[in-house]
Amino acid sequence: MAVPVSSPLEKPMTNLRPIVVGVDFSPSSRIALSQAVRLGAAMQVPVKAIHVIEVFAAVPLTDDLSVFQLEITGSLIDEAKHLWKSLAEQAGAGDVPIHIEMNSPVAAIAYFCQQQNAQLLVVGTRGTAGSKGAGTVAASCVRRSPCDVVLMEEAYGPKKFENVLACVDFSSTSKRAVAQALRVAALDGAKVHVAYVFNPPWGKVKPKAGSPEATDAFRTAYASALTDRVRAFCEDGQQAEATWAKPTYHAIPADKHGKGIADFAKVLGADLIVLGTRGASNLHDMVLGSTAEHVIRDAGRNVWAVRPT
Repeated sequence: MAVPVSSPLEKPMTNLRPIVVGVDFSPSSRIALSQAVRLGAAMQVPVKAIHVIEVFAAVPLTDDLSVFQLEITGSLIDEAKHLWKSLAEQAGAGDVPIHIEMNSPVAAIAYFCQQQNAQLLVVGTRGTAGSKGAGTVAASCVRRSPCDVVLMEEAYGPKKFENVLACVDFSSTSKRAVAQALRVAALDGAKVHVAYVFNPPWGKVKPKAGSPEATDAFRTAYASALTDRVRAFCEDGQQAEATWAKPTYHAIPADKHGKGIADFAKVLGADLIVLGTRGASNLHDMVLGSTAEHVIRDAGRNVWAVRPT
């Protein structure tokens, strides 16, 4: 769905920083490449790919062994070029340039993003190991990347996002997450939900019989007040965007924030979760808080991880 002319989100594209996509030739990275190409076309920005051949150990080489090492390196790079040609054809990425190097994958991808001044990194959630949940490389990319990261599930395709869940905790990073969710709505015509997951005070200590917090009316009023606060937080500074996108606001009680988000995403049938990688409740973490890490590893949904400014 194209952005209506009347949309306040329709602005001239001035951010021409590229999208970087990491590929390892797994089915998950094929989806990531297809989605990166789609987003690049929608955002009118270039897409650049990187493939890193992992170096497992640095072995001191004699002159005799160095010849074999060069042959092996050349063979691996040639194989990667061949695999890339096939993958690019499948993903409609024939015009996307690829950078191939031998290195530690996470460090090389992060440095490449920095070199290219990328605005977004797209990677597959699962690599060639096919692990359940986000793989080690994908999760580490979120920690190390200098830009926002989109993690794509293998089951998804190059289609538009339709049902987006933005997560807030009233931090500045979560305000950026809401803004990004609204931009996705403008690009794809997606439905947007904004949720605040809270630990209910009545869940920690069982309220006494007859006390206000023991009643359903109290709990409903409490959640309603939090929902109003979520609405006010999201509309502050971006009221026109929120008015146009018409998000649905929620306050969700849960014992654990990450599990609450993952469970609510499943209830909604969300195909994209947008959240900050560091929020008000986990400032002690250098980059990735426990809430974001739980969602990234266990939600089974595409995730748009927004970095703090």
